[in-house]
Amino acid sequence: MRPNLLAVPQNERQSFDLRHEVVPYFTNPWHFHPELELNYVVKSSGTRFIGQSVERFEGGEIILIGKNLPHYWKNDALFYQPQRLSSAEAIVVRFSEDFAGKDFFHLPETRAIHSLFERATDGLKLTEPLRTQIAEELIKLTQIEGFDQLISLLAILQKIAFSNAVEIISPHYIPSQLLTKNNDRLSKIFAYLIDHFTEPIQLLEVASVAHMNEAALCRYFKSQTGQTITQYITDLRIRYACELLIKGEDSITQVCFQVGFENVSHFIQTFKKLRNQTPFEFRKRGKPF
Repeated sequence: MRPNLLAVPQNERQSFDLRHEVVPYFTNPWHFHPELELNYVVKSSGTRFIGQSVERFEGGEIILIGKNLPHYWKNDALFYQPQRLSSAEAIVVRFSEDFAGKDFFHLPETRAIHSLFERATDGLKLTEPLRTQIAEELIKLTQIEGFDQLISLLAILQKIAFSNAVEIISPHYIPSQLLTKNNDRLSKIFAYLIDHFTEPIQLLEVASVAHMNEAALCRYFKSQTGQTITQYITDLRIRYACELLIKGEDSITQVCFQVGFENVSHFIQTFKKLRNQTPFEFRKRGKPF
């Protein structure tokens, strides 16, 4: 997969990029960047894509994303409504792995942070009690400047590095060797499919996004990914179904239609083919994917 390469703004007054965003909905597409990212979703909800992971997200979530790990937060439909009552709010810190100096994180006192950066290549989700502690410190981070802000960020990273209250999000994700070579056409295709995978996908519309005819699109997508477009969409839907089943609030039938299937029997058969168990068995066992 080759998502968009996002150019993180550089600021001569800061060694890292810090943003406190309050927007109608999150707008960055499926993308990656060489900087690490500490992302605190203050308010919002939707579906989160990181590496090969597809999961629901809610307000309060804090994620540490390693360099070049693709990610995308897609808000729920209500955030796109003209008369929406909710906004999306996040505090985002992006920084290079040597933002404090070329060899700074190889010092004896900072090697734990260097190890954290390596672990973050799989994506890390903060859990309690660490999540609440870091949330408070990230809010404070936006209220200070200069040297104090730098020291505070280092302290945040140090605290995460020494905590066991983290969960791996996308284990063993291996980015394409061509990841850093931005492929604009394929990026647009992925962005469209990820945005619409729970809806009926019209091949003509995907082809229009790629500025290709349908036959050329199918050949191109298969040559670049090793999958057909149908296989890719089906995989996304089943991954999302797993997350909804683990959450356990909706029936199998409701999950079926939420993820984009139009027939319950087909959903069950497809799920069993890809996960070697039915949705009912998956929910009962609570098996992660």
